[in-house]
Amino acid sequence: MTYTYLESYGCTANDEFIRKLEAYLKKRNIDIVKDPSKADTIVLNTCCVIKSTENAMLKKIKQYKSKRLIVTGCLARIFPEKIKKSDNDVIILDQRYFYKLFEEYENIVAKDGKIGIVSIGEGCIGDCAYCITKIARGPLVSKPPVDIVNEVKALVDEGAVEIRLTGQDVGAYGHDSSYSLPALLRDIAEIDKRFYVRVGMMNPYSLKDERRLNELIEAFKNDKIFKFLHLPVQSGSDTVLKDMNRRYSVDDFLNIVRSFRSELNGILTLSTDFIVGYPSETEEDFKMSMELLHRCMPNKVNITRYSPRPFTQCEDRDILGRIKKARSRIMTEETKKIYSEINKGWIGKIVRGVTTEKGEKCGVVVRDISYHQIVVRDNLVLGTESDIKIDQDCNTYFVGYRVIK
Repeated sequence: MTYTYLESYGCTANDEFIRKLEAYLKKRNIDIVKDPSKADTIVLNTCCVIKSTENAMLKKIKQYKSKRLIVTGCLARIFPEKIKKSDNDVIILDQRYFYKLFEEYENIVAKDGKIGIVSIGEGCIGDCAYCITKIARGPLVSKPPVDIVNEVKALVDEGAVEIRLTGQDVGAYGHDSSYSLPALLRDIAEIDKRFYVRVGMMNPYSLKDERRLNELIEAFKNDKIFKFLHLPVQSGSDTVLKDMNRRYSVDDFLNIVRSFRSELNGILTLSTDFIVGYPSETEEDFKMSMELLHRCMPNKVNITRYSPRPFTQCEDRDILGRIKKARSRIMTEETKKIYSEINKGWIGKIVRGVTTEKGEKCGVVVRDISYHQIVVRDNLVLGTESDIKIDQDCNTYFVGYRVIK
């Protein structure tokens, strides 16, 4: 008998892949273990979005040299020679190889407890100067809507209550076809089951068209859609955005945020991303990013220090690491203040939420319609809905308890 261990890093699209691989192996009656030391075969699903992640992946490959090792994911697509240098006996397989295998069975879906993940396409319509992901994933290829809807149906039939739609740019869905994201969300919402949808990251460039934006906001009003908007801005300077080749302005970003907030009545959760220390970012540009942070007041911020990547337009450009570290620290401290300012308005409120997963240490995680992460110490049954009173702010999440009316 052989035993397989699965290990995955990176984006939600990678999460979807590894969950589908797990489902496929189980259908093939292949035993999956949680401890790599007990495995005969290890599948390592990799990411290389920044240099430190790439280095961590190569370190893992060396660590698993004594095993039969299969490496897939973005590192396998872009740096096969580096992988071979770390372990010449490694087997390198593209994710596309596995997706073809998945076709052997109907309803191979990505499910983790009560959470289902559905990739709605691969690639994007952008050409950002710093991004290695576009090189790994290629141009946008949208998945047919009927396939997506059937996948969501299969997941909710298996008990999923949260569906995460994912892609390199979910907002670009349908740009390569006659369909659109708003139409897809309407189709998904028509499924006659109780579940909620978290829409993944959408780049501002994909939402600049006013008609498309308005249609998307209308689709978000459906009770089955979490009021969660992940809209990465990356910089508060139009000069830097132009150098990044992001193809939108700060005003474009703010217009999208204002449009969503004006229609969703104070229940919208905004998540955004900033890159600090971009090669052309001056102190004045960084100051503009800090100002934008306060203008948009996000509920969540992902801060990344710029990392030069091979094969990109600015691979040979960088600034001092101490500058990037300092700017990252300054922005991180400011986001904590913003979180506290926003979160205090939720303390004492009673919200309706669905229990999606077990807590890391104890209790469960509940998501309300705004997609707040609320840790509840009661052992609520996963998949059930409850009234929760929020009574503690932990900066990046809340703590609450069930209210019985």
